[in-house]
Amino acid sequence: MSVSIIGGGLTGCLIALELAEAGHKVVLFDRASELMARASFANEGKIHLGFVYAADTSFQTARRMIDDALRFRPLLERWIPSRVFEAMIYDRFDYFVPHSSMLSVKAINAHFGKVIQYLNVQTNRNAASYLGRRDFAPVSPSAPPHDTLQALFHTPEQGVWPASIAEEIRRCVHSHPRVDIRLDTTVTKIRPQKQQWHLDLMPSDKAEQTTEGPFETVINCAWAGRRHLDAASGHPDHAQWFYRYKFGVVLSNARAAFGGALPRNSTAMLGAYGDSVYCAAQDSLYCSWYPVGMCFSCAELVSDQPPRLDDHEAAILKTWQGYATIDPTFKTLLETQPISKARIVGDYIAAKAKTDIQDPNSRLHERHGYGAMQLAPGYWSVETGKYTSAARCAEDCVRAILEREPCSGF
Repeated sequence: MSVSIIGGGLTGCLIALELAEAGHKVVLFDRASELMARASFANEGKIHLGFVYAADTSFQTARRMIDDALRFRPLLERWIPSRVFEAMIYDRFDYFVPHSSMLSVKAINAHFGKVIQYLNVQTNRNAASYLGRRDFAPVSPSAPPHDTLQALFHTPEQGVWPASIAEEIRRCVHSHPRVDIRLDTTVTKIRPQKQQWHLDLMPSDKAEQTTEGPFETVINCAWAGRRHLDAASGHPDHAQWFYRYKFGVVLSNARAAFGGALPRNSTAMLGAYGDSVYCAAQDSLYCSWYPVGMCFSCAELVSDQPPRLDDHEAAILKTWQGYATIDPTFKTLLETQPISKARIVGDYIAAKAKTDIQDPNSRLHERHGYGAMQLAPGYWSVETGKYTSAARCAEDCVRAILEREPCSGF
């Protein structure tokens, strides 16, 4: 089978590897100059257990996140040695509840109890583990360390350092003999021809459009531009989507910058707050603060090119200043200002919604309707949802293609 995959993020790369390993010839297209250089690289790497989705009272999002999280490590370890993967895992998350939270401590505590209960049921029933760990103790609120918070929860939720995952998966894709990689190439349209598929391409180093094919199977794993490519190819999606561009700040040599007193990994909920993540193996810290990092939002994306930031230094300092309002440890960075060791990383976030996260009724608080869908015979479109779900979405798509069965998707 000849296969073309559009989008070299984590989902697209894993699909390419699995299909190539099954003996098929794969051509992988990406508009960037390197694989896994955007959304799969520019995030906090949290492998969600659904704690932050307490506003979804149906529990569908938490259930889906847990099921996806339990598949993440086994699927990645098909390509990454266990000892290497283990070194990428960072410490557990604390959940901060600021006084301005949209949910009460009581409501959050009730949701966290359901998460732990479902997580234990799934790990015991399926002999599964969460990043190699099993048997999770109940979570309950603790007294906050300072008066900017009304409660603190210590959770078992962890994550992986995305840059390290990207490096390992890139190496596997580049070295696989049945994967042909086409970087700096934008796919503008997918066209049917004699029960096969041709791609209209715009390479960055050429002035005119080219065509490539035929392919028996085409898989659209593009991120922000996925819906637009489907629509241009005759498969419009009429659902309401909401696009946001979010950036965070990665600080290198973090231990020295903090003077050794590093902040704990944390997420503030529920509202427009942020995350702080430290990876010991890289001595790097990722921090996001929603009011600063969410620099663009719209109901319809015209271009998926990153918005321009006129003052990177100010954006970095404002991110740390914002997070310092809930974690005073960050005041150290405001005093030392290690700007030369910091860089901004970000990308678009696409989700079905009409309003932003500040709205308690926004559908952004629900993230369970995603997956792979066959739009025409041999034409697949894959909506990943969250980084947590990338591996399972890839697995489901590959299984459906190889077994010639329908796949439940978005």
